[in-house]
Amino acid sequence: MRVGHELLKWSDALATGVARIDQQHKMLINILNDANQCFRDGLDAEAQFKIMEDLIGYTTYHFDSEEELMEAGGYGERLPDEEKRHVREHRAFAKAASDYQLALRQGKPIDYEMLFGFLNNWLVNHVMGTDQKFGRFLNGKA
Repeated sequence: MRVGHELLKWSDALATGVARIDQQHKMLINILNDANQCFRDGLDAEAQFKIMEDLIGYTTYHFDSEEELMEAGGYGERLPDEEKRHVREHRAFAKAASDYQLALRQGKPIDYEMLFGFLNNWLVNHVMGTDQKFGRFLNGKA
């Protein structure tokens, strides 16, 4: 699903069925929308850097939380390739977001549409694919 750089809205289509993950995804959407609005409104570079820092910080917390659930639920033992792919996706997103933040810190121009096209699409596609598959695994174990 391609969503572009418009503000995201939570819907049941994004639900994984795991309350902890879904709550964190809702928070990620809120932070991402705040960041989107900050850039769209043309706030100064320091405000843009700060909101990206908030996004990266919460994303790191969320990824760590998911990976703890993977460990506790035996995801890697049962589906090692899926777990590795999931973690690789997390690392790739974190690297890309950090690269954008570094560019901001260095005063390099940021293409707003490209940045939020990437962030929004990555989040929606990751949640609707990789995270929902993981949610089904966890729910099947319950």
